[in-house]
Amino acid sequence: MNAPEVSALFEFIGKGVTVVGAIAAGWWAFEKWRKRDEHFPRMFFEVTANFLGMQNGQLVVEVIAVLENKGVVPLKIKSFGFKLRGLRASSPLELGDQSIRGQLLFPDVLAEGTFVPASWAYSFIYPGVKTEYNFVTAIPADASFVRVQGDFEYIPSGRSHHAAKILKVPNVGVQPTPASGSG
Repeated sequence: MNAPEVSALFEFIGKGVTVVGAIAAGWWAFEKWRKRDEHFPRMFFEVTANFLGMQNGQLVVEVIAVLENKGVVPLKIKSFGFKLRGLRASSPLELGDQSIRGQLLFPDVLAEGTFVPASWAYSFIYPGVKTEYNFVTAIPADASFVRVQGDFEYIPSGRSHHAAKILKVPNVGVQPTPASGSG
């Protein structure tokens, strides 16, 4: 073999090694991405309610949903709503069926709604961002406990995410009776 042939051979081997290295690096990066599951939603989701006060015999309530994207990719969501179920002071305590795993039944739907306007195709949360959504409604004054449940669907997977919380309704409608004393 003469010098030009040796040079051509090494050039061919170098290109082959480069191609194999690029393929191996691509495979390694894909496997790392797949194992980290970066596209999987990492969302903190919490619901709660603020009981604001009585007005015209009903209790004004602010339903709040907090979403925090703890992942590394922006997340789009749709069908983002809530249901506020209640247990009235006069209601008997009953356990539900297997669909709620035999837990205490909150029989009355006091309010339900959506956190985003129907005209929006979706809402989104960027990585590292915490977003608060709210909805103001009114519930009957005789509600003693409420169950707030929120849910939404991820786009494009359609997988759903749920959060719930039980809250005691404060006695905001009951005014303390002034103590009577003798003067």
